[in-house]
Amino acid sequence: MLSDSFESKKMILVNRINVEDDIESLVAQINAAQWDERNEMGEYQADALKAYLQRADTLFIACYQCTGAENEFLGMASARLEMKPYDREMWLYVDEVDVCANHRRKGAASAMMNHLLEYAADHNCAELWLGTEADNTGAQQLYQSLEPDEVGQFVGYTYEVEGTEYA
Repeated sequence: MLSDSFESKKMILVNRINVEDDIESLVAQINAAQWDERNEMGEYQADALKAYLQRADTLFIACYQCTGAENEFLGMASARLEMKPYDREMWLYVDEVDVCANHRRKGAASAMMNHLLEYAADHNCAELWLGTEADNTGAQQLYQSLEPDEVGQFVGYTYEVEGTEYA
């Protein structure tokens, strides 16, 4: 019975990350976390994350499970505030919602999505937009559970730009 009461005291915490935060420690947590092919990410670097955070239109959040004195890293999300070129309508584009492979189905993605929805409302966004792969049924179930106003079908195209250091 003691383990049940201890289990119920675990809380999920979502933190907005700022450039003044301990970025090196966060990057170490991200790089040490258990990711799989569904996360499609490279290794994080502190200087790259700091550069991202210095832009006024970006949001980066980290999600933790709190069990008293310790916080266990569960995942992260990134987004950008955008303005449509007509009507000055603001919207939040969610680039990533990544949960560690060993921490899925614990409420981290829901907590991060709710934080993103609150952020969009706080910034007077008309909508929040995100996409996921057609075969990512777990993400689709989560997004459906949040009762979206619209679920669209689209085809995405990626072009690697030749002649850059990233190609």
